[in-house]
Amino acid sequence: MRRIAADLIALVLLGAAAALWLALAYRGERSATLAVTALPVMLPTAGLYELEPLVDRPGSFRWSDGVAMLAPPNPGGRLLLRLELSSGSASVTPVELDASNLRQRFMVGPGLRVYRLLAPSQPGERVMLILRSPTFEVSQRQLGVVIVSLLIAGDGPAPPLLLAALLFASLSGFGLLRRAGLAVPWAAAAILGMQITACSWQAAGAWRYALLGGLLVPGGSGALGALLIERRWPPLPPAAPHPLIWTRRDRLALGGLLALALALCLPWLGAPDPVGDLELAARRMGVLLRDGFAEAFSSGGDYLPLRLYLLRLLAPLVQLLGGSFYDPVTPVTHVLIKLPSLTALLLTVALIYRWARGFGDTRRATLLAGLYAVAPPVWINAAWWGQVDVLLSLPMLVAVALLDRWRGRVSWFAWAVALLIKPQAIILAPLQYAATLRRHGPRGLLTGGLIALALIVVASAPFVLIGQGPGLYQAAVGAVGRFPQATNRAYNLWWLVVGDQLVSDQTSWAGLSYRAIGFLLVGAVALLVLLAVLRNPVGPLRALGATVLALAFFVLPTQIHERYAFFALPFLLLAAAADLRLLLPFAVLVITSTLNILGAIDGFAPALTGAIRASPLPELAAWTNLIVLLALLIVLVVPPRGLRQADHGI
Repeated sequence: MRRIAADLIALVLLGAAAALWLALAYRGERSATLAVTALPVMLPTAGLYELEPLVDRPGSFRWSDGVAMLAPPNPGGRLLLRLELSSGSASVTPVELDASNLRQRFMVGPGLRVYRLLAPSQPGERVMLILRSPTFEVSQRQLGVVIVSLLIAGDGPAPPLLLAALLFASLSGFGLLRRAGLAVPWAAAAILGMQITACSWQAAGAWRYALLGGLLVPGGSGALGALLIERRWPPLPPAAPHPLIWTRRDRLALGGLLALALALCLPWLGAPDPVGDLELAARRMGVLLRDGFAEAFSSGGDYLPLRLYLLRLLAPLVQLLGGSFYDPVTPVTHVLIKLPSLTALLLTVALIYRWARGFGDTRRATLLAGLYAVAPPVWINAAWWGQVDVLLSLPMLVAVALLDRWRGRVSWFAWAVALLIKPQAIILAPLQYAATLRRHGPRGLLTGGLIALALIVVASAPFVLIGQGPGLYQAAVGAVGRFPQATNRAYNLWWLVVGDQLVSDQTSWAGLSYRAIGFLLVGAVALLVLLAVLRNPVGPLRALGATVLALAFFVLPTQIHERYAFFALPFLLLAAAADLRLLLPFAVLVITSTLNILGAIDGFAPALTGAIRASPLPELAAWTNLIVLLALLIVLVVPPRGLRQADHGI
């Protein structure tokens, strides 16, 4: 009874502390001025045309299409709005501002003017503003009003939903810490530290990102879910490492595989850029060498810290070896850009070989590692195209393969490394969460999560401290919406819907946009993978779960690029180590992936590109990818004995 009383008292005090810290963080007036040139993650918008330069002064503006949406961050309390607008014509235009539960009408004149309005407090971290106006047609565009900038200010308490998120995360986190074995004082102190850090972050100006609630709610949900899951699926002991004595035959086989991989890659390392991505990377290298990280995100894109660090590290070698960063980009620059991916390819071959040796003899390991080395999507990606997908997949593979070792800490470290290369690594989140709970319990989940968080914070801090936080935020989460079309040349579900037509993924069907439908489908698959891994977290099934997640990421969402089926291939080889029948879907995916790359991009084999596009192969490949995903999902949910009983580690 005393134990329960101590926990209840701690929970009450933590709830009161959360309200206190947040109230202190929101003292005084806060304001943010956001031009229409602001990054989309800082000022989400809809119903606006592209940027145009102002004629009579420096700056830019955007026309509304009659119904414009602006979502600035919420400073808290009653809101003061200052909108810089113009009718854009010789006459006055009536405008209606809808701020959630308040509508205000005013007239906007021909010249640029600042219009001041008051709005009531809003519950969320963002304020939804809708500007409605009549339109007139110019050059087949329906134009409403000119929008230049927005200032939003407030001096009241924190948004109620943010307080609720902090309370939820605090109470759920306390429960997880107690379940992990921490005494009440230590658990309470840890939650207090989290609260103070979060509220200090807000007070320092991070409220402008409208990000804290989006971090607290998933964190609290994960903590609460862990408490519920452990009652239904208690932790199992981690798989014991498989003892392996390296023989001369192993060394010869692995050496031959590495030589084969190099032989396939070397002819393409200095090849001309088939797409243009190498030129973009070379220019980014030059900017980093000239200006440092202060201009790291000046060109947009999804370059995350670890990739930027690698480019900056390699940049001096370009000059040392006589290369160039700008047109014409020299072969030596291409080679240096591809070097990390080439190294990752060789390490992946070795990792697959070592994993497979735990499930069979040298021949099996040689077969599986060799298939990875010779698969065209692999060496095209790393050696010819110069993409970082092979580099990204290596730490993702390590995260899956080594989850049984060292209490999962190396696995979480590797996953954080992957997240610092490209945001696509987030697809492993449900698997990482479920497998860690089953193997290492709440303590393992807590420790692993803290390791990953610490690495991400340390790697990101230099950019935030020099004012590059918005660019980093855009690179990390701005991938959603960067290419707002149903499919970006991927032979997947949406290719079957729209073909090679440029169709917006905001197109609606049955009341839902294509983008929302894609997210829902991916979420359903992620839930099935989570349940399958909770039921049986053995290594081969983890690898198969990762395969399904990676393939679902390619087949089901909108905006997907043509090459992303690649991510399923190495995971499928790990699963095939326990059941060679999985080599059949591997072979099928290699074929469809190769067809997709060659059929979508004419920089590799122009003659083949035209032939593929003119044939029914794209539709056939899209149907095949969808069928393979469904088949692998069935195998994951109802696994054969070879997969569900192979429980030993690397």
